[in-house]
Amino acid sequence: MTIPEFSVIVPLYNKAAHIVDTLNSVRAQTLPPKEVIVVDDGSTDQGADRVETLIQEGFPGLKLIRQVNGGVSVARNTGIAASSSDYVAFLDGDDLWLPELLAEMAQLIKDFPEAGGFSTAFAHFTPAGSITPIQPHFPARYQKQTRFLYDYFEAAATGELPAMTSATCIPKRVLNEVGGFPPREKIGEDQDVWIRVGQRYSFAYSRRVCMHYLIEAENRASVMHVPECECPFSLRLKNYAESSGDPRRELMLKLTANHLLHLAQLNIRARKFPVARRLLAEQRTWMLPLRRIKWEVAFWFARCGLMFRRSA
Repeated sequence: MTIPEFSVIVPLYNKAAHIVDTLNSVRAQTLPPKEVIVVDDGSTDQGADRVETLIQEGFPGLKLIRQVNGGVSVARNTGIAASSSDYVAFLDGDDLWLPELLAEMAQLIKDFPEAGGFSTAFAHFTPAGSITPIQPHFPARYQKQTRFLYDYFEAAATGELPAMTSATCIPKRVLNEVGGFPPREKIGEDQDVWIRVGQRYSFAYSRRVCMHYLIEAENRASVMHVPECECPFSLRLKNYAESSGDPRRELMLKLTANHLLHLAQLNIRARKFPVARRLLAEQRTWMLPLRRIKWEVAFWFARCGLMFRRSA
């Protein structure tokens, strides 16, 4: 089998403190990509200039596209349109790849060429050096498998999502088929793509940790913007599940319930109790009764001041 070629898409917005380390983690790959396309989405810091410096220093295959700020989806779509490889790998401007990520993607493609998406395990890391591996909840039949093909909704319905953007690769033809990332959506734009891919294809997964996800970056959308209502990707999935006749309807609705409970968790932590109460009152949350009860209890503890107190 021919070794696949990869285009790496890096959206950049005000991440000057991290972008050089991020790109150096791409340069350290044991299987180098064909190209690395950084799309500067109207940054106001020095991040794009630092990318320009790397280009001038001879960084292999590195390209920079500058555009007016349009959001991360628009930036990724710009990168996809400019890419020239059959496979597109995504990396946010403050995450890090371990050296074997693209080689592991190539192995997944070799093992499961029919898959519509490929992803690896990842770990949370902090600037202080703490590293916590994250493993999604897969059905028991995959317990002893290192690499396997799976249904996205079966894996995503009850816990940690099986695909993290910076540890995911999608064939360009599939991205064109599903229409790319939805513009003007700050939260869940990546999940929207995985859902649309998952409606048509299986995903392939490797349990090998190949990416470190920075959880304390200064402008994570999930930290800066805590949604108070169900996000558009979840509403679209709900409508699809209820109208399409897809036999995975219940799994799809459980995924939307999982999303609602995640939003409730975020709003409890933010002490937005009326919002959290409204989200917990959504009937779908009872499709995941143990998680529903967990966050109901957390709601009352927090409401009584026994957890998630505001910092002084």
